[in-house]
Amino acid sequence: MELLDATPRRGVLAGLGAMLVAPPLLTADRGDQGGVSGVLSSTQSGGVAAERSNAADLLRDFIRMRTAPDLAPVLWVYSGVLVVKPDGEVARPVARIEGLSRSRATPRPDGSWLWELDEAGYYCDLESGRPATELLNPFTGVTVKTKHYRSPQALSFTRAGIVPANPLPPGIDFRGEITRLAEVAGTVALTEDLYVKMAARATSGEQPARPPRYAASLATFTTLRRNFALPQGAWIDCQFNYTTLNSFVEWLGLAGKGGVQDMRIVGIKCRMDDRDAVPEWLRARVKADHPDLLA
Repeated sequence: MELLDATPRRGVLAGLGAMLVAPPLLTADRGDQGGVSGVLSSTQSGGVAAERSNAADLLRDFIRMRTAPDLAPVLWVYSGVLVVKPDGEVARPVARIEGLSRSRATPRPDGSWLWELDEAGYYCDLESGRPATELLNPFTGVTVKTKHYRSPQALSFTRAGIVPANPLPPGIDFRGEITRLAEVAGTVALTEDLYVKMAARATSGEQPARPPRYAASLATFTTLRRNFALPQGAWIDCQFNYTTLNSFVEWLGLAGKGGVQDMRIVGIKCRMDDRDAVPEWLRARVKADHPDLLA
């Protein structure tokens, strides 16, 4: 899933780090009565102590939803569609997206968590659902060559939100939030929201000038409220939905045109040894292209 230029979705975040743009203080109440809660100020939450307690609860639930009980790596399998909308046009799906990722969370002494994720994904034919080397751009009538992706990422999950784990490349602004979005009919929804801006680029050598580029990766993770009452050693099922709003990836051939692309995907958390979770063709393709990813 691509984020900016030819960089995979959130792949640019693998190098992000110390320089943050106005990182928010994130807290949320438990929402045990089904209420909707998000980012609260100290006034709304009843003071700094309550704010810190709420933030700790939110981070605890967020990490539990996204990890295995023994903190072993987990597998995320996903599927979706790439929708493209140039300015003045009606949005249209251009490709299916099929992929998987491996993630692991490591606790730190300060209460934060190092989140490491490595993923591979494929742009696929809308009809067959299999990886495509070429696709027709319906807005230009031109057949374009796809660029599938491999994306390592590293973030820090903290009580104050999401912090890049490594130094920030020049010209990139980043903001990350964790929120308790809602509870509906006993299903809890927590979010990981990442906002990125890449500065404009002047003409240099063979590289043409480029306007600023933007991306928003909006992930919603859901599980049943009753799962949090399970023993700490129990596995918690978790599903996710991503909407990733980006400037156009370069391989679409829409450079210089206004508009947005939406990578809309759904997926599920699985154990690494769950062979039934990954379609056989996808497992075989990932093993051929990236043999270390499922090792």
